[in-house]
Amino acid sequence: MPRNLHHANLLVGAPEQAESYLHSLCDRWGIRLPNNPDFFAFKMETFGIEEARELRLLSTRKAVSGQALGKIFFIAPMRLTLEAQNTLLKTFEDPFPRTYFFLATRVESLIVPTLRSRMQTIRVSQDLTLGSRDAEAFLSLSLKDRLLFARSFALEERSLSVFLDSLLFLLRKQRGKGELLKNVYNVRRLVGNSLVTPRLVIEHLSLVL
Repeated sequence: MPRNLHHANLLVGAPEQAESYLHSLCDRWGIRLPNNPDFFAFKMETFGIEEARELRLLSTRKAVSGQALGKIFFIAPMRLTLEAQNTLLKTFEDPFPRTYFFLATRVESLIVPTLRSRMQTIRVSQDLTLGSRDAEAFLSLSLKDRLLFARSFALEERSLSVFLDSLLFLLRKQRGKGELLKNVYNVRRLVGNSLVTPRLVIEHLSLVL
C-alpha cells in the first residue's frame, strides 16, 4: 500500500481525466480495475443520499480480491447533493481499513468545505474549461443573442453541467464577479433535478448575468 496515499482523495478536473488518473495510479501498483470485485464506480447524473448510503454500506464489507489497496471507490456524478456530501463526510471521517475514496469534480468549490477538509486534493487537469468556447461566447453575447443561444444549446442537447462548470471557471478568473459567481454557483447546484431544463437555466442566466 502506498504510504502517501490518503484514504479520501478529491480529484479536480474532467471526469475522464480523473478516471484516467485513478487507473494510472492503480496500474503503478499492479492493480487492474476492470472486473475487480473491490472496485466500485458511481458515475451517474445525480449522486444523492441513497447512493451515499449504498456507498457507505459497500465500504463496510471485507475486500475479497486481496489487492494491495483493498476497496476502491470512484465517485464522478454530474451533480452531488448537499445531503449526499454530509453522508460522505461521516464515511470519510471514520473509514474502514484499506478503503480508498476518489471523488471527481470539475469545480472544487462545489464540494462543501467540511468535506474538502477531510480529503487530499489532487489536480488532475490544469485545463478545467471543457466547453469554454460556449461559455466565452455566451458571456460576449447581447441579451437577445443569449436567448437564441439558449434555444440552440437545448436543441443540440449539449451538456449543461460542462457549460456551467466552464462558466464558473471563466468568471473566477475575472475580478469583481462575486455576485455573478454566486448566481451561477446556485444554478449549478440544481443541475440534475428533473424539473430543470437547459434552456430555462440558460435563459435565467441570460437575464441575471
